[in-house]
Amino acid sequence: MTKFIAEIGLNHLGDKKILNRMIKNLVKKNIYGVSVQILEDSYYDNSKPFRKKIEFREYQKISRILKKNKIRFGVATNNIETIKKLKNIRIDFWKIISPQFFNNDLIEIALKTKKDVYLSCGIASTNDIYVKSKKYKKLKFIHTSFSEKINDTNMLAINKIREKINKNISFGLHSNLHQLIISAISLQVDKAFFYVKFNDNKYYPDNQHAINLEDLKKNILNWNKISISFGDGVKKREKLPKWVFE
Repeated sequence: MTKFIAEIGLNHLGDKKILNRMIKNLVKKNIYGVSVQILEDSYYDNSKPFRKKIEFREYQKISRILKKNKIRFGVATNNIETIKKLKNIRIDFWKIISPQFFNNDLIEIALKTKKDVYLSCGIASTNDIYVKSKKYKKLKFIHTSFSEKINDTNMLAINKIREKINKNISFGLHSNLHQLIISAISLQVDKAFFYVKFNDNKYYPDNQHAINLEDLKKNILNWNKISISFGDGVKKREKLPKWVFE
């Protein structure tokens, strides 16, 4: 059954109040996991709202809140220093963002923490993923695409990659066609990652493909029902209900 991970990413806009509002909202949504994105220090130059740095003590608070509510806490990153700085904070999983797909040093540092490590494959080919899976047996993969063209989403690549590496993979939504989550569920991905935001007039860096938090509870309820509907694949005889004869 597919599990769902809400990515705040940088949609907190560098504002700890917005970040905490998002966390408090998400703990009510029956979500499997929540992730935030923490990039290298030089990124936070205050040139844009979301380029404001949030202090690490805020992530300690978030970790405690999510643990209390039995929700996994993940960090998406592109650098080794973030992993080192967060070593004393309870992190359940790391997500290495797509531009760092070929950064073996970063992958190895993340794996050494003994936490789950997801590698986003937005820039990688099936063969690239195969090579990485052979080198790092415990590495997990997220199929995604950054192209705005719907045919480039290439959902059937999920099956091809799974067959090639002989393990299940996850899906990351980077399209404004949010129904692709249902396609991913139908392909029985391990996890479905998607960005979230509030339904307001603010500009979020992952604005176009983010799902409104106000809609999320209903969405997750429906997505879970779809997952349950697959059953075990064994077709059995059924009794005809009375309404058939009415």
